[in-house]
Amino acid sequence: MVVKYIKALICTGVLCWLVLLPSAVHAELSVQNWPMIKERFFNHRPINPTPLIQVIAPLGAENSAQVPVTLKVSNQLQDPIKSIYLFVDANPVPMVAHYQFPLSFNALELSTRIRMENDSHIRAIAETESGALLMATATVNAGGGCAGTIAEDESIVRENAGKVKFQINPPYKMHETAAATLQIKHPMYTGLQLDAKTQQLKPAFYIEHADIIFEKYSIMQIDFNVGTAENPHLAFKFDLPKTHHQTSVNNVHIKLSDNERRVFIHTINLKP
Repeated sequence: MVVKYIKALICTGVLCWLVLLPSAVHAELSVQNWPMIKERFFNHRPINPTPLIQVIAPLGAENSAQVPVTLKVSNQLQDPIKSIYLFVDANPVPMVAHYQFPLSFNALELSTRIRMENDSHIRAIAETESGALLMATATVNAGGGCAGTIAEDESIVRENAGKVKFQINPPYKMHETAAATLQIKHPMYTGLQLDAKTQQLKPAFYIEHADIIFEKYSIMQIDFNVGTAENPHLAFKFDLPKTHHQTSVNNVHIKLSDNERRVFIHTINLKP
């Protein structure tokens, strides 16, 4: 349902209308949008503030198309967090990404980069195993990160789209901690950017889904959206459950798919 809603926004031109609104209206929307977003994505389910999550972001963004955001999460054993939604209230498409964790963890640190169209709250909404919703927020002053003009050579962009760089980050305890950085080469076109040559809006073109697999176990799945910055960057560290401590990890598999139904599969061998 969420994916269908996002695609409908992109295809019907609602995004184009929103991005042309005056900045004063955008500022007002950043305050007023959350109740509508909440109802659309979570219906009338209660969402409670939580000390378990911190959203760390700069108060003022140097580059609105590449705003660094870090989530720090302390989990709870009795009702562990299984997924986290990342929202920007004032963005034309508010949901930036949805991170899912098939394996339970005690502590998580996850860093990424996002686009911001205007001053806004950033919200991390965590869903626990029982279905409870928990929220943490930060506020960032930014503007114009979702639009702009593109002068890139389309053929070169498409030739490189879907390539990845993956590295294990220290301190890394083999079989105990998932600590790595994933970089994906992709323009992540928003559908709001002008083509410098044609002066027409560039169609949305973005990585839609990623699955990070240690051997045969999926450790993180991400549903991306156009609010994720160009060339998606994801640095993460979290502890694996004890049931996986003795699992030998020699290969990491990265599976990607984009909104044009293209699929990219990469295998990284960790043996020295």
